[in-house]
Amino acid sequence: MKAKKTKKKLLIAAISLVLVAALGIGIWAVSANRNSDPVLVFEFMHVGMTEYWGDSQESYGPVTTDRIQTVYLTDTQTVTEILVSQGDTVQKGDVLLRFDTTLSDLALERKRLDVEKLKLQLQNAQKELREINGMKPMVIPQENDKDESDEAKGEPLDGNFQISANSDFDGSSKEKALICWLNSAATVDDALLETLRQKANEYQTINAEQEDQEASSASPVDGEPEPSGDTAPLENTDPSEDPSEPSEDPSEPSEEPEVKPVDTDRYYVVIKVTEGNMSLGSRLTWQGLQVIRDAASVFRFRFFTPVISDHMLTEEENEGVQTPEIDFGSGFTAAQIAEMRTQKQKEIKDLEFQIKMAEADYKIMQTEVSDGAVRATVDGEVVSLLSEEEAKMTQQPLLKVSGGGGFYVEGSVSELEKDKMVIGQEVTVNDWNTGMTYTGTVESIGDFPNNEDYFNGMNNPNASYYPFTVFVDGSADLQAGRYVSVMYSAGTSEHGIYLQNPFLRTEQGRSYVYVRGEDGKLEQRFVTTGKSLWGSYMEILSGLSEEDYIAFPYGKNIGPGAPTREGDLSELYG
Repeated sequence: MKAKKTKKKLLIAAISLVLVAALGIGIWAVSANRNSDPVLVFEFMHVGMTEYWGDSQESYGPVTTDRIQTVYLTDTQTVTEILVSQGDTVQKGDVLLRFDTTLSDLALERKRLDVEKLKLQLQNAQKELREINGMKPMVIPQENDKDESDEAKGEPLDGNFQISANSDFDGSSKEKALICWLNSAATVDDALLETLRQKANEYQTINAEQEDQEASSASPVDGEPEPSGDTAPLENTDPSEDPSEPSEDPSEPSEEPEVKPVDTDRYYVVIKVTEGNMSLGSRLTWQGLQVIRDAASVFRFRFFTPVISDHMLTEEENEGVQTPEIDFGSGFTAAQIAEMRTQKQKEIKDLEFQIKMAEADYKIMQTEVSDGAVRATVDGEVVSLLSEEEAKMTQQPLLKVSGGGGFYVEGSVSELEKDKMVIGQEVTVNDWNTGMTYTGTVESIGDFPNNEDYFNGMNNPNASYYPFTVFVDGSADLQAGRYVSVMYSAGTSEHGIYLQNPFLRTEQGRSYVYVRGEDGKLEQRFVTTGKSLWGSYMEILSGLSEEDYIAFPYGKNIGPGAPTREGDLSELYG
């Protein structure tokens, strides 16, 4: 049920965004009052770079061993007997030590259930991805290309907007909403919203006065009792005979109660946009807005479905007006579906990784609930032996047996980076469990893609991935079965334009920045992007240069034409 509610909210949000676009409403234009404070712009060198040394990428994979064994202790293990000393030679199968464990079968079962829970989440995510792949994008109709005479389309709109003149529709409710016929090239900004508010006040004041006059005319005349059926007339109705009643001169007119002007901070309006801005043109937009002005005089709005007909037209004209139907499809645009697909793919890859990690932990826990004896897995020498306390404190192996080998890690490289990786190249191996890092070397690179990729949210999910093997010598303290990360890079310097991600905005699949124009005013400029670096920078292929001054693209003053002022690093980073 919760998932359905979330999807419904997303649907409403998506439709609202599309309607806002159709209205030409910029969020910045209706959510805050703009002031004249200049927008800070910064030199490109402060928010970007033109050169980087290799494009670092990350992979991960399990550790395997070759003629080496490390024995780690968990918090639930207590050593009862160590049967070897440092320097001893052992053979495969020899008992090295014994321990007691507080790990119960119930704890092991919980770990198994954790793995199954992750697998169920993965199945649900895969199902949701299939649903996303089957979504039909929402299609918004374009203006009619039919050649119709101006006479058939009615009268043209004079100016940027026209407000309905019928004061019965005073904006006090959805059923009495104002209508604002908006030029297709205009926007709904603060000035228009204030004009509509004042018009709503004017109409509601007229209606309040009219209601008061009707109420006054329906009330009994002063000094005359209201008839009450068969009731006998009252005696002593002459005010002169009753000293308690003040006398009134009927020739003097009574004062009308004062009607205070209405000043509302909430009103309803229907925004109408027509084809060719003609009165009888097809409706391109017919959207209701509940407009609210808060205590700080900031305008906000909510959408609603209009429940009124177009009272700016006659009944006959209304029948002839066409309203293009929106094919809502899934309720999401193509760009939104693409973003949802990317996010769901990332979620799936992350879950696959979590499952591998959980399964590795489960296998290690299974060995702990065995007979409590640790046996040698290789022929070799005991090259390291620590006390139980020291091993747990330093997160190092209690015991290490070496037969002259080392550790191997199998990672995965994207087809986009494969040609930049070479045999013998050094990489960095990071053990997540201990926080230790080691230097390894690439020993082999596969010629065929592996069946399962190692995409972890930082790489391209649509690329093929090839396996590569890293060797780490025996001086490292790694544990068989654990997963570690591998950082690698192209190892060459590349020149280009790279901008910090916070200074780049993307909407409807198009990326843009705000830069200072030649006139010193802010301008919106669309750019073409390339690859992502480290999750922090984006390559800019066109639309931006090293000489540009760039603004942080958020804030109430941001918008084309805003004044600018050069800022320094202290203002940028506070």
